[in-house]
Amino acid sequence: MAASGVPVAGEARDHGLRAVVMEARADGLPRSRILELAQHREPAVREAVASRPDCPLGMQASFAHDRRTSVRVALAAGPGLAGAIAGVLAKDRELSVLKALARNSATPRHVLERLAAHRREDVARLAQRSLDGVVLTASRAQVAEIEDRPRARDAATEDRSPVGDRVDRVLAPRPSVPPRDGAGPAR
Repeated sequence: MAASGVPVAGEARDHGLRAVVMEARADGLPRSRILELAQHREPAVREAVASRPDCPLGMQASFAHDRRTSVRVALAAGPGLAGAIAGVLAKDRELSVLKALARNSATPRHVLERLAAHRREDVARLAQRSLDGVVLTASRAQVAEIEDRPRARDAATEDRSPVGDRVDRVLAPRPSVPPRDGAGPAR
C-alpha cells in the first residue's frame, strides 16, 4: 500500500521524525532547543544532537552513558568531542564505539595511546594508525577534488568495457521451435 501512494499510518510519523532529525542537525539552532532535542525518545534525534560540533559538555556526558550504542557511536565520531568524554568512551564495551573513537581526529593523544594498547587487534590497529597520522577518512574537499578532475580519454578506452579488461560475453543463439503439426495448442 505504501508504494501505491496511499499513506500508511507510520509514514506520517516517519516524515515527522525526519523533520526533527533535520532540525537537530541544522546550524544556528538555539541552545534551549538543543537541550529539548537531547531528551527526545527517538535515538536518531539524539544521534543528530550528539554529532553536532557545538554539543555542550554536559550533554556529551549524558550521551556517553546512553543505553543506545548508536548514540554513543555518534558522540565518539563527532567533531566536538571533549577530551574528558573521550576518556569515558574509551572504557566502553562496544567495539563500534571504540572504533569510532579511534577514527576521530578530535580524540586526544592519551586516549589514542590507551586504545592502541587495547586487547582487540582491530581497535589497537585503528588507534595506532591515528597516532601515526594516517588519514583514515577523506575530507569532503579531497573527495570533491578527486571527482572533479578531468579524466583522460582516448579512442582505445572508448571501445573497452566499463567493467575492465573482461572479454565480452557471447550468448548462445536463441532456440527455434518448429511449429507443431496438427490442431491448435495442446491443453
